Amino acid sequence: MNKYEIQVDGITYIVDDISFEYSQQDGDNAGRSDDGTMYRDVVGLINKVSCDFKDSDKWNGATLSNLLKLIKKTSCSFNYFDVAENQRLTKNMYVVSDPIKVYLIDGVFYAQPFQIRFIQMDVDTI
Repeated sequence: MNKYEIQVDGITYIVDDISFEYSQQDGDNAGRSDDGTMYRDVVGLINKVSCDFKDSDKWNGATLSNLLKLIKKTSCSFNYFDVAENQRLTKNMYVVSDPIKVYLIDGVFYAQPFQIRFIQMDVDTI
């Protein structure tokens, strides 16, 4: 599998662009106290993978239909190449998408470029 291939619940998609965000998740005990001391309560790391779909010639008709079904999912098994670990990983993610505009042109449905984001449901330990 190449670095632009993702698998969602066992179905492979090749994305046009992919980007990664890594953020620490603080717990309830994090923050600054009355005396100004900063306390960290890091509970783990959350990964977010953003997948861009730009090529309307590739993402149309039935392939577009299959891709649009992803945004109906509340969670999924997501396999991708993780740049921080330098290997492929599978994580439990939830799916987020902005509105996706779809047009009917000469009997074929096409989408404007869009992005689907996959955000980790559990935290990784640090």
